[in-house]
Amino acid sequence: MRHSLLIYLHPDSSLVSWATFDPTGRVINSAQQVSIQSAPKLPAWVLIPGTETLLTQADIPTRQWQRIVQAVPYALEEQLIDDVDELHFALGKRDPKTALIPVVVTKRIQMETYLQRLATVGITTVALIPDLLAVPKPSEGWGIIFWDTLVLVRTGMYTGFTIEVTEMKTALSIALREMTPPKQFTVFRGQAAIDLIPLSILSTFNLPVIEQADNQGALAWLVRGVTQKKVLNLLQGDYQPTNNLARLWQPWRQTATLLLLGGAIYFWQQWLEYQQLNQYYQQLNQAISKIYRDTFPQARKIVNPRIQMEQQLKTLRQPLGKVNPDQNFLIMFNQLSQPFKQTQGVEITQLDYRNGVFTITITVTQWQVLEQLKQGLNNVGLTAKIQTATHRNERIESQLRINM
Repeated sequence: MRHSLLIYLHPDSSLVSWATFDPTGRVINSAQQVSIQSAPKLPAWVLIPGTETLLTQADIPTRQWQRIVQAVPYALEEQLIDDVDELHFALGKRDPKTALIPVVVTKRIQMETYLQRLATVGITTVALIPDLLAVPKPSEGWGIIFWDTLVLVRTGMYTGFTIEVTEMKTALSIALREMTPPKQFTVFRGQAAIDLIPLSILSTFNLPVIEQADNQGALAWLVRGVTQKKVLNLLQGDYQPTNNLARLWQPWRQTATLLLLGGAIYFWQQWLEYQQLNQYYQQLNQAISKIYRDTFPQARKIVNPRIQMEQQLKTLRQPLGKVNPDQNFLIMFNQLSQPFKQTQGVEITQLDYRNGVFTITITVTQWQVLEQLKQGLNNVGLTAKIQTATHRNERIESQLRINM
């Protein structure tokens, strides 16, 4: 099972506390107040001191996220001491009830210090979160965790404060005056009893105090708060992590876009060409059907005119003895038409066909023309015989007998 890492960066200290946990939020190993080098090299959820951040809200009327990001620093400018250019602003989702946008503000130099410190020891940061937003959010009331000399108070989904325990009473009094008082305080602690003084301070506000214990201590509760996924990650904008693949992909993005566009245009052209060819094919099919019907008017059903035409032509090319007289007539007529067409000075006066034999009466101007015609008929596979030949009125009248 894949494990994750929670690291708590203690304020004003080079030491950290860490815990490894599974996807269900169960703590596997943990250590407190140790060197950061001792932390396992796992993807880390990093908690930073809430004392170094400001949790606030901004009223931005536009719904366009890019404009919201640009407007927030200037909408909050009056609440800030430092110049907005020196600050980093992380935004949460707009509250559907109040329409306000939660914002966490911290110094850019502080962000860079956190990330450099983690990168130096080879830790990949998944999220950077104010510690008080890792306090579990109870269904009712405020959640409280005592951590060393600090108290982390979560008053809402994206609201709360981190303060010294010695200043807790004053801070709670101000918060209760400025905010809607909670129905109860829920204190998340370890199995060991905590100092009675903080609890006695809470009891002075005349609100129920609910204690929930975990034998692995405050770190286990912070892990649970993180796995609730009701947190606000500071790794936004300039600090949004990018993986190696994304960096490698960046210079090739425009080239890939052009290739995709070129491919789309090519396939579009192919599709258009296919449609044109298909239309031309349909037109050819219709033309073949018409020719087939004109040639073979007795045909009733045309399924594939091209194939049917080929079959009919193949039948016409069969030897004489294997076809009927009508088909023989067409074959011979087709053969003898060429010699007659190619021989000049021939006039057909009578044509007769019977039992596979053509008897044709012609007139020619010269004997040589008659011999040329006879030779042409023999050359195309026909047998031509001159039955009669009479010279009359400067023309030669002849009767030819032609068979296969």
